[in-house]
Amino acid sequence: MPADLASEFKQASLTIFKGDLNYRRLVGDRDWPSATPFPDVASYFPGPVAVLRTLKSDVVTGLNPATIADLDATAQSWRTDGSHGLVQVLLQPPSP
Repeated sequence: MPADLASEFKQASLTIFKGDLNYRRLVGDRDWPSATPFPDVASYFPGPVAVLRTLKSDVVTGLNPATIADLDATAQSWRTDGSHGLVQVLLQPPSP
């Protein structure tokens, strides 16, 4: 990310990402294990960030393992069919 853009994001009270594609950009569009904590993936972002999305791809982080098991037990393609959504917020990066 260019330094001037990173500086603007760092000064913002909150940056909101909306949509599946922007979420995938934020988390690197990788096949993370779904229980990977969202802060572990998005802590590089220079300021507070919130994500609003409808799941339309397999990419997802920060889910509780029990929730994943419950959803996977259905015949539904919950990761890709647009039937589920999520809101994730990272107000400050985790401490090293």
